[in-house]
Amino acid sequence: MIFDRVENLSRYSSLFSGADKVVKFLAEAAARTPAPGKYELDGKQLFVNVQEYAPKTFAPDKCEYHNDYIDIQLLLDGAEDLYYAPLDGLATVTEYSAEKDYGMKRLPAPESGTRIRLVPGNFVLLFPGEGHLPGVGDPASRVVKAVVKIRVR
Repeated sequence: MIFDRVENLSRYSSLFSGADKVVKFLAEAAARTPAPGKYELDGKQLFVNVQEYAPKTFAPDKCEYHNDYIDIQLLLDGAEDLYYAPLDGLATVTEYSAEKDYGMKRLPAPESGTRIRLVPGNFVLLFPGEGHLPGVGDPASRVVKAVVKIRVR
């Protein structure tokens, strides 16, 4: 897991393919928020989901993980907490689905993970197999976030 500012994203470009497209898209998104929706940068190999939603309260059964994709989550508007946790020792909530590249574990309490505060311009880069519970915050607020999906397997 890496946590940094969008202007530093190019420092990590050797860690994933399509970095030039990702850096360009996210720099433009940070300057001018795109409309919610899916943006294909290289088909299923590299795409971005721009999401707008109300954060949720901490839900222990919502710690997700992926095996085939790197996630880069860049906050564009609002504020939210993301909890990061190694998967070892966490109970399975939903078995991993290879078709959806998605599984869920149980993060028993907020202190069971590392809390990362995302504000506009912050991003978190999550590698396959890293547990994360995003979108935690004030349900009365609004968040806009770009989630980049980079296929690595």
